[in-house]
Amino acid sequence: MSDLANRLQRLRRPEPAAAGLERLEREMLGDAPPGDGDSLSLKARLERLVVAASLKERERRRAPPAVPLEELVEGMRIENERGEFFLVETAVHLEVRHGDVPLSRFHTIEPDTVSVLTAEPLLQGFDLRRAVFLDTETTGLAGGAGTAAFLIGLGFVDGEHFRVRQYFMRDYHEEGALLHALAEELRRFDLLVTFNGKMFDVPLLDARFRLNRGRFPLSDALHLDLLHPARRLWKARLESCRLQSLEAGLMGLRRTGDIPGEEIPQVYFDWVRRRDARMLARVFEHNRQDIVSLAALAVLACQWVEEGRAEDPRDVYSLARVLERARLYDRSEAEYQRALDLGPGALRGATLLRLAWRAKRSGDNERAARLWAEAGEAGEVEGWRELAMHHE
Repeated sequence: MSDLANRLQRLRRPEPAAAGLERLEREMLGDAPPGDGDSLSLKARLERLVVAASLKERERRRAPPAVPLEELVEGMRIENERGEFFLVETAVHLEVRHGDVPLSRFHTIEPDTVSVLTAEPLLQGFDLRRAVFLDTETTGLAGGAGTAAFLIGLGFVDGEHFRVRQYFMRDYHEEGALLHALAEELRRFDLLVTFNGKMFDVPLLDARFRLNRGRFPLSDALHLDLLHPARRLWKARLESCRLQSLEAGLMGLRRTGDIPGEEIPQVYFDWVRRRDARMLARVFEHNRQDIVSLAALAVLACQWVEEGRAEDPRDVYSLARVLERARLYDRSEAEYQRALDLGPGALRGATLLRLAWRAKRSGDNERAARLWAEAGEAGEVEGWRELAMHHE
């Protein structure tokens, strides 16, 4: 008991004045303040803090006045039974190209193409014109109850336009109103398209709806997550399959003045504190571009599957793999052969193995043996193994 009493007594002791002064110096001057450190007198240390505080106050006064959101972002305040939030709506005509991608192709893509692209039979009949494209901007990437989606962008085809609606909570207390309106909008759709939404956006929104005693309307919707098809189609050639990398590498589109995604959470925190919309306006544009690029990427991926648009041998090989996963073996074999004719470089061995597998499946063992031998000479050990089993 005496030991516990001594420990409690130590906890009650106030912080020594010297320790408090050192903490204040670290806050005002940084971890390594200039000067002689402990050799300075107490008076000199206090005078130094007064000067630092004066400089910080001058910087604060020199900062330009905050700019209201309505002056930079054309939107409207929406009120419902749960409160208020801010809504922005824009539209792009389908005759407009997004980079090199014609959005008008929405009207010609076959509904079964998405099923081929993903090799998921459940997505057969997935009509992109009836889908909603979704992307969120959040207060962090860690997930969990502490992460909120402060800006939720939706895109969808409406006649001859692609409309984008952005739901924004100006402060945390507006989340309930935002989610209520979002749910009403999403109930119109039964098809969902995202980019890495299966791992991030959908679980996050599902958690936010649950915390607000609701249910995410599209939890059971048919879901096309474009991250995975994009990797299958283009990872062999492109170093990165981030959305902006795909924009530059495939659509001929480079953003100017865009805000890096890792800076977006801090921009929102600054907005909540200062109500200055200058940086926040860039977040709205970033989110809008993501939504339109997501739609254009869906169109482009379906075009590649339908038309065999690949020209680089690495892309041709990747397209052949996608077609093979979808069990379109004749088309796949033709693409493998085209990749071989183009000279696939490091993928030559893998291409020969896939053609050998197709020859074996069709009963042409002589051709399969020849291809296995070529694959082995190209460095594929599996080619020698298959050839040995064939001769045995």
